[in-house]
Amino acid sequence: MLKKTFSAVTIFLFALTFSANLFAGIPSSAKGPGDKVDDFSISNSDGSNYNLADALKSSSKGVIVMFWSTECPNVQPYNDRINDYAKEYTDKGFTVWAINSNSTESVESVQEHAKKNGYSFPMLKDNKNVVADLFGATKTPEVFVISKENTILYHGRITDNKAAGEQKSHDLKAAVDEISAGKDVTVKETKFFGCGIKRAE
Repeated sequence: MLKKTFSAVTIFLFALTFSANLFAGIPSSAKGPGDKVDDFSISNSDGSNYNLADALKSSSKGVIVMFWSTECPNVQPYNDRINDYAKEYTDKGFTVWAINSNSTESVESVQEHAKKNGYSFPMLKDNKNVVADLFGATKTPEVFVISKENTILYHGRITDNKAAGEQKSHDLKAAVDEISAGKDVTVKETKFFGCGIKRAE
């Protein structure tokens, strides 16, 4: 009797959590290390079409996808050094994309923000958070490193602190360095922090 009651409570709590996530527009399961990512394409405001499968073919190491925001106070402190990071990763053979999935941030504001900060990487607008849903991404900044074989090798934060002077753990860089050296990623997933992605209703 006790086992049946426990099972019923467990099922109820699972259903409640799933329903809450669904109601909030949050995917019930997020992609993580070892998972494959469905192909996607974004027709960007610069007139170019960005396709994941094509990017994986053309890059020598893989693709880094950063979910980004024009407003989030956890993203903005990275603006003074994100271009340096992106250049380093690109030099190591990775393609770097920033993706804005916030329904509250217009295409125009995304363009303006990218221009203002002189981003050296494409800033792609994910209309109706289609790509964010594919990854199960929930925050900005949130980063995924995808291998040439379309497998997620790293998921998490850029560093352990948004303030440059207080960073102690450069988690994304560590993963990129290990992949570039042909090694397995030691820390495949890190606890990330940031603002929730504002999904379309």
